Amino acid sequence: MSTTPPTDHARRTRDDGFAVLVVMAGMTVLMLVLTLVLTYSTQTLRTIRDARDWNQALMAADAGVSDYLARLNADDNYWLTSPDCTNTAMRAPQANGACGWGASTAVGWLPVPGGDGADFHYDVNTSATAVSGTIQLTVTGRDQGETRTVQVRLRRGGFGEFLYYTVYETLDPANEAQFGTNNTTAQTRCSKYYWAGRSSWSGNPCVDINFITGDVIDGPLHSNDSILMSGRPTFNGTVSTSLPSCKPVNGVNPAASSCYRAASGGATPVFNKGITYRAEITMPDSIGDLRQYVASSQPTPGCLFTGPTRIKLIDDSGPVSKMKVWSPWTRGTLNPGCGTPPLDGDLLTIPNNNIVIVQDVPSTQTKDASNTTVPTGSCAAGWIGDGLPLAGTTSTGDFAQTLSESSCRYGTLYLEGVLEGRLTMAADNNILITGNLTYKGGRTGTDALGLIATNSVKIYHPAKCTTYSSGKCTAGTNLNRPVGSTFQDPQVNAAILTLQHSFTVQQYQLGSPLGTLNLFGTIAQRYRGPVGTGSISTGYLKHYVYDTRMRFAPPPYFLDPVRSAWDVKTYGELSPRYGSG
Repeated sequence: MSTTPPTDHARRTRDDGFAVLVVMAGMTVLMLVLTLVLTYSTQTLRTIRDARDWNQALMAADAGVSDYLARLNADDNYWLTSPDCTNTAMRAPQANGACGWGASTAVGWLPVPGGDGADFHYDVNTSATAVSGTIQLTVTGRDQGETRTVQVRLRRGGFGEFLYYTVYETLDPANEAQFGTNNTTAQTRCSKYYWAGRSSWSGNPCVDINFITGDVIDGPLHSNDSILMSGRPTFNGTVSTSLPSCKPVNGVNPAASSCYRAASGGATPVFNKGITYRAEITMPDSIGDLRQYVASSQPTPGCLFTGPTRIKLIDDSGPVSKMKVWSPWTRGTLNPGCGTPPLDGDLLTIPNNNIVIVQDVPSTQTKDASNTTVPTGSCAAGWIGDGLPLAGTTSTGDFAQTLSESSCRYGTLYLEGVLEGRLTMAADNNILITGNLTYKGGRTGTDALGLIATNSVKIYHPAKCTTYSSGKCTAGTNLNRPVGSTFQDPQVNAAILTLQHSFTVQQYQLGSPLGTLNLFGTIAQRYRGPVGTGSISTGYLKHYVYDTRMRFAPPPYFLDPVRSAWDVKTYGELSPRYGSG
C-alpha cells in the first residue's frame, strides 16, 4: 500500500492558518498591553488631579488663615466681631440667630483670590480670648470636591516674645526718691531716647541704668533705646535694639559695639546669640479696663479689694492655692469667693484663671471696714495687717514710709507666696513683692502669675536712712521685714507688666548687697528699673530666665501689652470639617 505525499498547496494552506493564529494572538496581546497602558494612564491622571485638588484644598485653608489674620491686624478689635455678618467666610448655621442666620443657613465659602475655583470657610472661637489672649481659628479649604481642615491658635507676638522689654533705658522720672514729686524737668527730658536727644540737654538730670558684670539674662531682650553696658554682663538669648547705629548697611550688620553704649569704665558684654537692630516696638498707654472682669455682672467675676492690701498665696495641697487677705479699707458686699469684710487674714481660694484687682480708695470713702476714719498720709505701723507697714521717718524706721507713694489711700498690693493655678493680680498703685513668689509646679507646670501695676512692680526693701539732706536720702542700712530677715536672693516667678513705670527694687540705692534677684518669667516696662548700684554696692545682681510658656499660655487678661501683629502660634490639621458641596 502506498501513500501520496501532500502537495505544496496543502502545506501552504496549513502554514497560512497557523500564521493567522499567531498574528491574531499577537494583536490580542498588543491590545491587552495598550488597554493596560491606557487604564494606568487614566488612573495616573486621576491620581495626579486628585493630588492637585488635595493640595489645593490645603492651600485654600491656609489662604483662609491669612484672610482672617489680615482682618485682625487691620482692626485690633476684629476678634470682638464674631460673627462678622458681612464676612461670607463666617456664615454658618446659628442657634442664636446672629446676623439673621438660622439653623438651616448654608455654610458660606469665600473664593481664594486667583484660586481657580478654590474657596474657604472659617469658624472662630473667641470664648477664651479675653482670658488667654488667644483666638482659635478653624479653617476648611475646598477645591473640586476635596476638603481639608486646619486649626490654628492666634496670638499677638509682643509680650511673650521677650524675657526683657524696655522702652527707655533710664530711671523713671517719677522716681520720687531721686527726682522728688512731679519733677516736670525730669519728665520732659527723660521721656525720650538717648539717641533722640536725651543726652544733649545741658545739666541733664536723667539717670541711665546699665547692665554690669555678674548680670545674666537667659532669654530674648529688646530695648527701643540705647543699652548701657558696664564690665562683662552675659546675654544668653537674642538681643535687639532700635539704636539707629545698629542698622545694617547694604545688608551687612555693623559690629556689636555699634549696638550699645559702653560706660566710662568700658564694657565687653557677652552676646551668645548676637545683638541686632529691630524697629521700635510700641507699648500702649493702657491694657484696657480690667475692672470689667471683676464686675458682679460677669458670669465668674474676679475679686476687687480697696486700698493697701496684703495677700499671701498658700499651697495647701488642694487643686489650686489659697490666699490669705488683709484689706482694711475693703467694705460692702464682695463677689462670691472674695470674702466678707472686714478682711483680716481671711483664708480664701484664689479665683483661678481670673483676676484680683487692688484699687485706690474712692475719694468719697472716708471710713474703713470697721467704720473708723483713717488719717491721711502713710498707714500707721502694722495697720494693713501681717505686720505691714513698718513705721518710718527720715531718720528712723523705713524711709519709704515718708514718700507719697506710701499713701494709705493708694491701691498698693503687698504680695508673696506659692501659686498653684493661673492668676493675674493688678494694682492701681505699686505691687510690692515682700517674699519669694514661686510656682508649685516649678518651671514646667501650668501655673502662671501675671502682675500688672499702674505704677511699678517692686521688690520690697525696707531701709533706714542714715544720711538725709535737701529732701533726699543718700545712704542707709537694710532693715528686716516685719516677719523674717532681710530679703536675700529673691525668687520671683511671674510675668510683670508696668505700662507707665518700672520693675525695680524699692530703695535700691540704700543698704548693703543682698545677693541675686532671680526672676523666672517676663518683664515689660516703660522705664528701666534699677535693682542696685555700682558693682554691686547696694541691692542685687540680676539673673533673669525666660519663661517660654508665655508665648502660648500667658496669665489671664494679658491681652496686648506690646502692640505687635497677631500671628499663628500653633498649627495642626484636623479631619475635614465640611464635605464637598
